[in-house]
Amino acid sequence: MAKHSFSVPFSGPSQDIVAKAKAAIEKAGGQFNGNDGSGDFSVPTPAGTVKGRYAVAAQSFSVDITDKPFIVPGSAIESQVRKFLEKG
Repeated sequence: MAKHSFSVPFSGPSQDIVAKAKAAIEKAGGQFNGNDGSGDFSVPTPAGTVKGRYAVAAQSFSVDITDKPFIVPGSAIESQVRKFLEKG
């Protein structure tokens, strides 16, 4: 069961938003597995690892956080993901 779910609307081709997500996660030392439609990821943080899944449908990048450190609120993770995806 997801601990936190959200969607980020985007414009342009789905491969662009997926490439942005992959670059941001790998730059943070995480792992990103998937394609232009769906996949999963994990990112280490000082408080512990954040894990989740993503799916792309229409012009929406949907994220389900499946595991996160107890002390890190889902809203903080969502805010950081939105910042990564809105850059550039």
